[in-house]
Amino acid sequence: MAKPTRIFFVADLHGSAICFRKFVNAAKVYQANILIVGGDIAPKTMTPVFEGSGTWSVTVEGETRTARSIEELERLEGWIRDSATVPFRTTPDVWRELIADRTKADAKFQELELGELKRWLEWARTRLAGSGARLLLGLGNDDFTSMEGVIAADGFAELTDGGILRVDDRHELLTLPYSNPTPWHTNRELPEEEIARRVAADAGRLEHVERAIFNLHVPPHNTPLDLAPRLAPGFVKVMAPGGEPELTHVGSTAVRAALERFQPMLGLHGHIHESKGSVTIGTTTALNPGSAYTEGTLLGAVVDLGPDRIRGTMLTSG
Repeated sequence: MAKPTRIFFVADLHGSAICFRKFVNAAKVYQANILIVGGDIAPKTMTPVFEGSGTWSVTVEGETRTARSIEELERLEGWIRDSATVPFRTTPDVWRELIADRTKADAKFQELELGELKRWLEWARTRLAGSGARLLLGLGNDDFTSMEGVIAADGFAELTDGGILRVDDRHELLTLPYSNPTPWHTNRELPEEEIARRVAADAGRLEHVERAIFNLHVPPHNTPLDLAPRLAPGFVKVMAPGGEPELTHVGSTAVRAALERFQPMLGLHGHIHESKGSVTIGTTTALNPGSAYTEGTLLGAVVDLGPDRIRGTMLTSG
């Protein structure tokens, strides 16, 4: 008899190495046999580690640390990675020259991120090989499209993007690794009309849409899963009279319409870090585990799949 399918789903790791390690280790903790990252794997920044006379120093969020040996340097870079940024060994002169040229800086950042992704995948393979757990990775709006090639070539991790992936003998996974337009004009955004077209095209390829999982990075509009601070010009948060940020719905209208139209068994979403929760849309259960990557805390969702229904869900934090 086949082992029941238990999914552990996260999104929006944004380069936090400690959160990725927790995610991989969750396979054992939660006895999950399907691990899914629903996008936004890449960090948002690179951090210079300045080489001096036998020392290396770095400042992250106002805290400066210095290494005086290779062993200390490696520990220092581990701290940087756990702080959700990617280390770059350099000198002050080279760094100033690099950041003065946006094209060169972007190229270097992407190069460093691809290297970090390979590190993550190699580590995950050593932890998960022989465990029976599968590692399914997809991109989000903050990721680089070049990351798809690294995942596809890994040989252990499976790329969710660009096709229908079979989770088990009864459930298929449909993935949309983009968001609707954002104020930040990030790497991978699509108009609502294109989101609708792509999801509908892929839904038409499913054998049983009612048993499918829609892994759509952006959450459905006008639900508890898509509330984010309202922004004034200059990306300033609008404050409510009580002193708290005023919230607004920023999810995708096309994703909402797709869930209403196709009624998959499960919707897995991310993108909006503040909106951890679940909602029922018709017969579809939609989840957003949220994200607290800046704190080194992993937010996730455990989902137990039955042949024709969801047996149970649990939002996690750790």
